Amino acid sequence: MIIALAGSAVIGGTRAVFSDEETSEGNTFTAGSLDLTVDGENDPIGMKFSAEGMLPGHSYDTGCVTLTNAGSIPGKLSVKVVNLVSNENGILDAEAAEGDTPGTEVDPTGYDANSGDGELWDQITVKMCLDDGAGSHTGNHKCDWDDTIIKGFSSTQDDYSSSYSIPVGTDLAASKDIILQPGESVDFCTAVK
Repeated sequence: MIIALAGSAVIGGTRAVFSDEETSEGNTFTAGSLDLTVDGENDPIGMKFSAEGMLPGHSYDTGCVTLTNAGSIPGKLSVKVVNLVSNENGILDAEAAEGDTPGTEVDPTGYDANSGDGELWDQITVKMCLDDGAGSHTGNHKCDWDDTIIKGFSSTQDDYSSSYSIPVGTDLAASKDIILQPGESVDFCTAVK
């Protein structure tokens, strides 16, 4: 009994509570920023890509813009096609012979995600890339085989009526996982055929 009481006294004597406090001052937390600029501008307005005097079967480089992450955190690039407009540019004799009339599309059952009554958009395919190839392909403002192709010309992607190859509003770069680091720039180019 004496041993048991002595043991409980030792246990009770070793129970102590230790505590200490320190103060940290001057802490700050800031949010990072993500700011994509196009040719150095935010919300650019105006024509950036164009092709004139197009002929069937030919491919045309339609232009490039420089995309820059002007923010302080990395960002993932998304590419979407929206607000398509295909304007009629007049009815030529060959179009009239095919049944084209002002205010209507020749094939109203075909692709029609665009506004307007022009038919050219229904007959072209678009190629999109980052101009980041090697050697002479770097910065040549063309979509070359070794550039990062976001949307390309191929027999499975080209179309000429009901199964158009560009889903409107879909992120075409989603599977590419393109990350722009803060301060990083890439040239985004397009071509049509």
